[in-house]
Amino acid sequence: MEFFEKTYPNMKPRDDYDLIMLGSTRRTGTAAEIYAWADEQMQIDITLLGSREAVLANSTETLDMVVGITGRKPRPNRNIVHTCPVPGGKFSIRLWPGNPYVSEYCMDFVDTATKEAVNSPFEFELWAVPDPEAPWLCMPSGRLNSLESNHHIPQHEIVAGEERWVLRDGQTCVLKRSGKKDVLFHVPARKKPQDPNPVQYDVLEFPREV
Repeated sequence: MEFFEKTYPNMKPRDDYDLIMLGSTRRTGTAAEIYAWADEQMQIDITLLGSREAVLANSTETLDMVVGITGRKPRPNRNIVHTCPVPGGKFSIRLWPGNPYVSEYCMDFVDTATKEAVNSPFEFELWAVPDPEAPWLCMPSGRLNSLESNHHIPQHEIVAGEERWVLRDGQTCVLKRSGKKDVLFHVPARKKPQDPNPVQYDVLEFPREV
């Protein structure tokens, strides 16, 4: 529904099928033209499922499913966000919790003054690296591209303010910029829910640092 309202601010979904078809697709044209396109898709699905009622029931069942969403932008005053300015510029890195089922955290850039999300505001590379406090632990290094880049969307075609990166809880990252000092940051790690059937063991307390 959030995508529908943002993409089609002057339209209302007529039923769950409209939400399915237009809630994940950007169509251009008048409201009448967009509704007509959805009606054409409905006729195709009626041919496959046998009736309009079956198509609507299938749409409702799909919308009732609980799913994890990857890369959803934070909603104002509804999501936890963490923001830190990038030294030497007017932009900040913003982090917010992503899909909890796979321990995803998301990142984008915002204008420090306005808090508005922006696409890549300068030339940089983002890398996942081992934790410098324990570099001997087996943590892979690699360059991290935006979700849009991973889907082969050209930079100039990314909707303004919609570019985002998918990181992982507890990950260590380095932002590299030509001619400037690297910027290192740690992605927050969410506290895991208590296991209802925890493994029973005795704990030995050794010092964490020596």
